[in-house]
Amino acid sequence: MDSIAATKLANQLSSQQQPLCDRVSARLLVAYPELTRSLRLEENYTPIARLSEVAVERLNDLVRSVLLFDLPSLADQELRWAHGVLPRSGVTKEHQSSMVCWFFEEVRKLPISPVELAIAREIEQYFLNQIQKVYQVN
Repeated sequence: MDSIAATKLANQLSSQQQPLCDRVSARLLVAYPELTRSLRLEENYTPIARLSEVAVERLNDLVRSVLLFDLPSLADQELRWAHGVLPRSGVTKEHQSSMVCWFFEEVRKLPISPVELAIAREIEQYFLNQIQKVYQVN
């Protein structure tokens, strides 16, 4: 992975975090309104803000870590944990895969270089493959 391009992409994800995460959260809630039931809504949160905070921002941080450390395997433990915990709250493989796909769709809308785009596609595919693997185990 080109470390300069990866760092630039990580910086873009940092500077665009809130609008990017809010758009993905809104799309998830439209497509999967049942996710609202799995959120612990407090009076100061909208469902979009809460889903953004507990899921999409976490994904954004994980992707940024993968970019900065050039270690896609950082995602492995997080995805195994998610598989072990989230289904109890009604979060499915489909929900997780959609979040990853839609997150990277938003990333591709950012003003990024072809090299950054290639890196984003590579990381997206890695995450989707890992989600598939953890759900095949059980």
